[in-house]
Amino acid sequence: MRWPLTTWLFVPLLLGGFAAAQVWLSHVRYELSQQTQRLNAEKQALALEVSKLNLEVASLTRPERLREIAQRRLHMAPPRPLQVVHP
Repeated sequence: MRWPLTTWLFVPLLLGGFAAAQVWLSHVRYELSQQTQRLNAEKQALALEVSKLNLEVASLTRPERLREIAQRRLHMAPPRPLQVVHP
């Protein structure tokens, strides 16, 4: 049995399509790898920034600092015994 000419042309076209798909998938895989590396670097930078901001919040909310601000800027003082209401 002889194969028609169109069948023999189909095989190289099919192999060419597979090769092109392989090149495209390789490119997509490379781009995703680059994007993953960029996102991981950004994630690390953001984690460092969050750590610094948490340290700053802890520093700004120290009881000693808040007490000093309340006394100096707001002219507040600890309550006297008669100012405290007990239920």
